Amino acid sequence: MTKYAKLIFITLGIFLIAFAVTVFYVNTTVKSKINHFLENRLPPHITSTQGKIDVNTFDGTVTLSDVLVKIKNKNDTLTHTFVTLKKLVVEDVGYWDYIINKKIKVEDIKLKDPNITYYKDKVALKKDTLISPPIKLFKPFLIDELNLENATFTIIQKEKDSLFLQTKNTNIKIDNIEISKETLRNKIPVKYSSYKTTADSIFVKISPYENVTVNSLNIKNNKVSLQDINLKTKYSRKALSKILTKEQDHFNVHFNEIQISEVDFGFKKNRLFIKSPSIIIDTPNASIYRDKLVADDPTIKNLYSKMLRKATIDLTINKVAINNGEISYTERVKEDNSGGTIDFSKINATITNASNTYTAPQKTEIDIKAIFMKDTPFKSQWSFDTNNPNDQFLFKTEIGKMTASDLNLFMKPNLKVALEGTTNKTYLTISGNNNQANIAMRMDYDKFKINILNKNGNKKNKIFSAIANIFIKKNSNESKDDFREGKGTATRDKTKSFFNYVWLNIRAGLISVLTGIGTTDNK
Repeated sequence: MTKYAKLIFITLGIFLIAFAVTVFYVNTTVKSKINHFLENRLPPHITSTQGKIDVNTFDGTVTLSDVLVKIKNKNDTLTHTFVTLKKLVVEDVGYWDYIINKKIKVEDIKLKDPNITYYKDKVALKKDTLISPPIKLFKPFLIDELNLENATFTIIQKEKDSLFLQTKNTNIKIDNIEISKETLRNKIPVKYSSYKTTADSIFVKISPYENVTVNSLNIKNNKVSLQDINLKTKYSRKALSKILTKEQDHFNVHFNEIQISEVDFGFKKNRLFIKSPSIIIDTPNASIYRDKLVADDPTIKNLYSKMLRKATIDLTINKVAINNGEISYTERVKEDNSGGTIDFSKINATITNASNTYTAPQKTEIDIKAIFMKDTPFKSQWSFDTNNPNDQFLFKTEIGKMTASDLNLFMKPNLKVALEGTTNKTYLTISGNNNQANIAMRMDYDKFKINILNKNGNKKNKIFSAIANIFIKKNSNESKDDFREGKGTATRDKTKSFFNYVWLNIRAGLISVLTGIGTTDNK
């Protein structure tokens, strides 16, 4: 072998040895840095263990296997959060940025099969309002892409029925993340450019009695799609009535899909805001039951304008569209039956300015078209000003031709009353505030008659029926344009809902129209 060849081999050998030493040094240094960070930079109430750390200098990949993170309260030993990971993969670590630019830059972080469990009842509430960073971070941390793959999130409560929230098969991708000492002081401790999320089998406990489930969630380009949503009371109607101490609705509600476009959220002056130009609710189907034999709920019920005004978030929804919905409401008043029902089908509605951020003269406006009971056209326009402290509102309704007996499904079991005749057209306008409202009603009807039933609701009481019909004008054709007009006033029972308030007004208007006694006061 020539001297020249020997020199080449010696040089190459030295280079390979130097390279191997360098790789070993870098790998050892990176492992040391990771261990140092996990042991010294995490606050005392956060602990982390892992099975193995692998470092690949060639492609800048760091892999932590079988990771377990525990988070305790700062002032006691209770652990409230557990995080397990099959693998934590950090790809393409920017060593040059770390050495030269004094920042940590990573191309991709993958969290494989993370399982995050949070115990709400074990969290010690903070007494101060100052936001302290969760970790000590001395250099900015930049991540081109963060991926959570096949994640499970669970929130547990202390109660016997302890599951509060759970999502399965959750995949999250967040782009261009920046974490720094500055961002860690914010309520949302990171900056990012975009995110994408998919999940299924979502469960949320919204009250001691109701749960919400979602079969599929998809978020992409700030557009949210929820599919196959169910809101259900977890007890049967009878079982719920037995355990309630005050009346409450029983729900069975289903939505095919809810779409929310261009969602924006965050904090402004420490107040959460949520914005969207459009929400579409597709094919809602709601069955609602109220057992009036259960004791009344004496708490004050705010009107919707006040609910929005007093909300703890800034909500700006420009438009909500409800497509092809159905609502069935059953109310049980008597012990001897299961209640009476009213139905709305083919509901198409638009809500404009579902918001508490707009200023005058803008108002929340609700436009509804539907079929009432069997085949009666129904239209309603409803508006209110969230900023009005008196909760002023205007409610207008137009009801098409209806056979009065269609209402007997509700009237017979609850009121022991049966109706006869036909209402050809009904107009009503209710104008009021949180205390009192006035109604103006116009009604075109023929051969209207009320039959008072016996106790069992299966037979007409001829004497009481005859007396009742003495006061009722049977037809409206004696009036101008075949319409009889009436006016009434209703005082709100503030322990009841807005729709009870509407009913009190309608009852006052009906008494005025049918009896011809003029304005009535309905309290």
